Amino acid sequence: AGYTDWFLPSKDELNLMYLNIGQGNVLGLGNVGGFAGYYYWTSTEDDIYYAWRQYFGNGSRSASTKHFNLYHVRAVRAF
Repeated sequence: AGYTDWFLPSKDELNLMYLNIGQGNVLGLGNVGGFAGYYYWTSTEDDIYYAWRQYFGNGSRSASTKHFNLYHVRAVRAF
């Protein structure tokens, strides 16, 4: 849509998305982000081989190998 400020959220930013607009539903708004119960990549690396992911089914987070794993992504814009 002509925007150039998209980025992949960090593990802490994605966790806040899970809690507030995803299945965590802390705000009581429901899943307004439309997140599926899948793993989503974050921009946070653990080392050169691993990056952090978050599972939107239950909120768990862990590092996973960057190679061989296909997970969803949710790009966000700066605000």
